[in-house]
Amino acid sequence: MKDVAEIIAEKIATVRLQEPLSRHTSFKIGGPADLYLEAENVEQLVFALSCLRKHKIPYYVLGSGTNILVHDDGYRGAVIRLAGQFREFNFQQRLVTAGAAVPLAVLAQRAQELGLRGLEFAAGIPGSVGGALVMNAGAHGHALGELVLEAQILDAALTLHTYQPQDLGLSYRKSNIGPPQVVCAVKLQLAAGDRDELKRQSRDALTFRRNRQPRQPNAGSIFKNPPHDAAGRLIEAAGLKGQRVGGAAISDVHANFIVNEQNATAQDVMTLITKIQQEVWCQFGIELELEIRLLGY
Repeated sequence: MKDVAEIIAEKIATVRLQEPLSRHTSFKIGGPADLYLEAENVEQLVFALSCLRKHKIPYYVLGSGTNILVHDDGYRGAVIRLAGQFREFNFQQRLVTAGAAVPLAVLAQRAQELGLRGLEFAAGIPGSVGGALVMNAGAHGHALGELVLEAQILDAALTLHTYQPQDLGLSYRKSNIGPPQVVCAVKLQLAAGDRDELKRQSRDALTFRRNRQPRQPNAGSIFKNPPHDAAGRLIEAAGLKGQRVGGAAISDVHANFIVNEQNATAQDVMTLITKIQQEVWCQFGIELELEIRLLGY
């Protein structure tokens, strides 16, 4: 791995061995990646992926790390984060093109300042634009997919393609985008709005989120909402709210969140996840599907 790291470091500035992934996730949990690197443009990304494939090294492209649980033993392979040009965005009238690593909440804030409507639901939502597209992130009855005009995605052959919304399989908290594809940029169509009203809506969305979601380190909603119900309601109804394993706990604020209260391990979290799924199935006959991603499992 050291030899590969040295090759990649010839063109990429940030390359590290045995990088703790707890430093790169909102859960603050996770062991080391064998190799960690940051690509600043598509050329660097293609170079790194080509090198990793040549040496048969598994890899994972990590977004903001806000909806993922990393194994305590880490990841036996390379973790790639997008930086540089991937963090840039550009507004042209009512269109915005954003790199995959742009924080969604930052984009929403800027749109509101410009009097552009569409991203109010995203106020305070953690995560990057690319990750938000992959999982079709949303809140308050709206989702990113409603705004997508096109997406630039690197395919399995490491060729950059432009996809239309109908090609992306967008539905509730999912898309058909997956490894080895990598989202590089997204173009969104916004609409004209009243700045004061947009500011009020964004403030309300942010207040709602702050009042109803925990402040301790977490990975957002653990489970997708099943049809015509809410995962948090089911977990609370099962009598699980507040239960703890090790340093992890089912949040007292919102039962669909597991929080890292005190040096929790990934095993602590997984034990709670399994318990929740078993209890909800036994009591209600409903199978809860994970919304978070797992790495190293």
